Amino acid sequence: MMSKKPTNPITKIFALIGGFQVAIVCMVLLLILTWLSTLEQTGPGGLYWTLEKYFSFGAYYVRPTLYGNDLPIYLPGGYWVCAIFTLNLLFGGLMRMRKGWKHAPILVSHFSMLMLMIGGAMTYHQSREAYMLLAVGETGDSAFSLTELSIEIAEVKEGQKQEPLVISSELLAGVRGKPTRQREFLLPNFPFDATVSEYHIHNELFPVQGNAPEGVHVVDGYYAMPTEPTGAEETNLSACIITLKERSSGKQHELLLFEGISHDLTVTIEDKIYGLRLHGEIWNTPFRVRLDDSRGEKHPGTGMAMIYESDVTVLDENGSAERKFKIEMNKPLRYKDLTFYQTSWNDAGPKVESGFTVKTNPSDQWPKYAIYTCGVALFVHFIIKLFGFVSNSIARSKNEQ
Repeated sequence: MMSKKPTNPITKIFALIGGFQVAIVCMVLLLILTWLSTLEQTGPGGLYWTLEKYFSFGAYYVRPTLYGNDLPIYLPGGYWVCAIFTLNLLFGGLMRMRKGWKHAPILVSHFSMLMLMIGGAMTYHQSREAYMLLAVGETGDSAFSLTELSIEIAEVKEGQKQEPLVISSELLAGVRGKPTRQREFLLPNFPFDATVSEYHIHNELFPVQGNAPEGVHVVDGYYAMPTEPTGAEETNLSACIITLKERSSGKQHELLLFEGISHDLTVTIEDKIYGLRLHGEIWNTPFRVRLDDSRGEKHPGTGMAMIYESDVTVLDENGSAERKFKIEMNKPLRYKDLTFYQTSWNDAGPKVESGFTVKTNPSDQWPKYAIYTCGVALFVHFIIKLFGFVSNSIARSKNEQ
């Protein structure tokens, strides 16, 4: 503890933020938020949207929902509680903890927890996650996101799709799930500009039979009927209207982009064919992966995989094998800043398939290092205290004699 109370106003603020009271309040709030979000994720919101509601950067406050009913309370968002707790650990360690070699293990364990919190923030802001599906014998060099959707626009020449222009999920975030909003995108490399509107998160696609339902937007004989989003974000099927406006003539072309359509929709503008598609954002991996073999077992009476593992080979640019790996349920492949987790296995088709979650995370190993460091520091602190206790006991015994 500090022997003197701070007198400088800035020092007082730092001391307040680093105080035990703030630490206790933050830990209690995190406990409550975790408990409520765990209960809420079992409802229709699901895991993805519950995490967005409770722990996203934009969630400044949260109104919890319990068993379908909104509670009459508001709580601070989990992200900002963690941010305050991180400052508490930083200022508390710098200002309030005792210094000296005897207290060094406690200081190290304290800052290892600070490292854990900073690692969590880095994971939130800098990690990316996508999915790769391979059959035995196939090679993959790209993965696609199950939750972040983009729009690809590309010219089609002689049946071949040229290098596409990608309207990223980040640019579409302002209209996704907000069907009353629209956003215009200027496309200088094309003879038209694009406007995205009526972007619903989950839809069903129907052909027009007779009179279309009131309020729906019919395009080329089809319409998308918005439905309640599912709890699992990867199972939602988004749809939007994209309007292409020719700059030379002002003529407009409307297309209904639906995530469930596995091919491009085409439009002819100025005697050129262009393909458009709404699907999971694609990013290329810096190396190729070949699935050599895949094995698994399923729970009796169900189609759910119980145990699965895969043998893969990492290939270089020339197709030569660099390394071989065995990926298991709790043993991912880590190579060149990417981590491959096997998340699915299927032997129902003509070929056995393995699905991999591909993740890039600069702080992937920080939690492990932080916990190991904290454990070693606390063990050293225990030994120091034990040695001091034994030494004092021996000294007291000698004095009593």
